[in-house]
Amino acid sequence: MTPAIASAARPVGATSGIAGRSLILHADDFGMNEVVSRGIIHGFTHGLLTSTSILANGPAREFALSQWRDLQARLASRDLPAFENRRRLHDSFAPFDLGIHLNLTEGRPLTADRYPDQLLDRQGRFPGVLAVARRLFHSGRRYRDALERELSAQIEFLLNRGISPAHLNAHQYIDMLPAVADLLPDLLRRYAIRVIRIPWETRLTHTTLVRRFEPANWAVGQIKRLFAFRHLIEMTRRGLAHPARYFGTCHAGRIDLDLLGDFLDAAGTGLTEIGMHPGCAASGTVAARSHDGWYDPLALQRHGELSLLTSDDLVQLLESRQIRLGRLSELSASRRLAVAA
Repeated sequence: MTPAIASAARPVGATSGIAGRSLILHADDFGMNEVVSRGIIHGFTHGLLTSTSILANGPAREFALSQWRDLQARLASRDLPAFENRRRLHDSFAPFDLGIHLNLTEGRPLTADRYPDQLLDRQGRFPGVLAVARRLFHSGRRYRDALERELSAQIEFLLNRGISPAHLNAHQYIDMLPAVADLLPDLLRRYAIRVIRIPWETRLTHTTLVRRFEPANWAVGQIKRLFAFRHLIEMTRRGLAHPARYFGTCHAGRIDLDLLGDFLDAAGTGLTEIGMHPGCAASGTVAARSHDGWYDPLALQRHGELSLLTSDDLVQLLESRQIRLGRLSELSASRRLAVAA
């Protein structure tokens, strides 16, 4: 094992002084629409969510932020229906984590006509993940400045509203593309964001071939894992904080209690993040393109994950494993203490 690989194999979340086993239950896609955003808030108030990240160009972004402010006020006053379940899992009741969910695949760019037409569709919208990946692979360096402006504008959406992003991740894992990944260290430093997602997931063969026979999903997962490992090495080399383990790269909208138990079996000590996609129950029409090109293929599956997050079975599972609810902000606090020492 080379020194770089050996270093990357010791994730920050496993060595940062976080005792025992802590769990981040994270919801992507906050602000995509009101159905998704209401479901995420419900996952905090009535369930065990600890973290979410917002789509800065999402149609429901302002609605989501208004709900977020109310949520944090309810947390501060301990006015949560899930309070007792959280207490059982040794939740610190620190503020929940809100990060930025960088997006280059859906909706319109915040930088408008300053964003290259070559990276948009004919209607001036982001063209979808496959088209973005193809174009950035072929000529990503040419668009470096434009990409940096757009990603900066998305981060500044939160900053301009008085919220410092607790962490950074990306919609449909576009942060794994080299043209995007290479921009992140400077962005993290510029905006003082201290925690990043690195979706290098273990046991994908078990969760995509053995438990559920999904060979195509397994193949896509291996490609994601390859790019995620490159990202892991580079971000670790730069000393950026990230959870010890991440799960959910190939399971969007389909995480149930048994699969979550498999994730926990593979997680060691330290802080583990599970990426989920909860939402309120939706009719079939919500899955259609309904607002300027936005499309939610998970619309009919999100309620299943929300039901899991609000279930007594999940509380009992985590309690039996002696797993406490954590915060991504603990990683940045631990890193500051380590540097000071």
